[in-house]
Amino acid sequence: MTESDYKKYIKFGTSTWTYEGWVGTVYNRPYTKSNFKKTCLEEYAEYPYFSTVGIDHTFYGPANDDTLSRYASLLPNGFECCSKVWERLTIPKYSKNKRYGKLAGEVNEDYLNADLFNDAVLPPYERSFQGHTGPFIFQFQTQYSQRTQSGSGDASARLREAFSEKLNNFLLQLRTDFRYAVEVRNREFLTAEYFQMLASHNVAHVFNHWTQMPSIGEQLAIEGSITASHIVARILTPLGVAYKQAVDNFFPYNEVKKPMETMRRDVAELAKEAINLKKKAYAIVNNRAEGNAPGTIAAIDAMIRKDIE
Repeated sequence: MTESDYKKYIKFGTSTWTYEGWVGTVYNRPYTKSNFKKTCLEEYAEYPYFSTVGIDHTFYGPANDDTLSRYASLLPNGFECCSKVWERLTIPKYSKNKRYGKLAGEVNEDYLNADLFNDAVLPPYERSFQGHTGPFIFQFQTQYSQRTQSGSGDASARLREAFSEKLNNFLLQLRTDFRYAVEVRNREFLTAEYFQMLASHNVAHVFNHWTQMPSIGEQLAIEGSITASHIVARILTPLGVAYKQAVDNFFPYNEVKKPMETMRRDVAELAKEAINLKKKAYAIVNNRAEGNAPGTIAAIDAMIRKDIE
């Protein structure tokens, strides 16, 4: 592995970027409260460990041309971003959260609606974000049926098969000039048949380090889990730790508090595999993983660089 291979194929970044806890490390320019969130992306992209970023707010609504044009004006040429896809496309039923208003508790009629994705999500990226559009990430929350909650293996298989079939039909309708990645939070979905379906569309499985999922190393060990010409990983929370508990443990995200050596080694191995396969890999790290995403990335970077000639 050479330095040029590393820079060509491995892209590290964080889940969003507007954290005041990074002032003094990532951010050293003088900002006012009114312009920090609007302009700090420019300095983010100059930080030596960052070569991608996760745009997370698009989970709550599609990005518009004005927003993407502003981001593009702050980024260097070729700096690609991984955008989460609007949740309206990825949740089968709205929760009873008040932010859904009248839709709370209702079945989502736009679940995996390819026309909505093609018409509402993609056009602003095509018009205003060329050269900066990395993989779109479809994040699916843990899915349940009444019987899977009681531990029925047959019900679990039916749930997996129904999801895979619906997702397959959705992916068939997407444009092939963009890149996509799918993140699931049901460990039982990770089967050879599921990975083969993703591979048939050149869609990446997201190697996610999240509360209830197998480790990234375990996911990588499953045959066929690298499913596309690109690789995506998201390092979200410690295994077995709920998101809210991670927030409480780590805020304000200004230092690494609980290093996870196994996770770091797993991500380093995934990066090495990407280089061996000559596939571009996007590794997105969340502050809730260890307490400070830039520090986590620096530690993983040091692991990988031990093997650079």
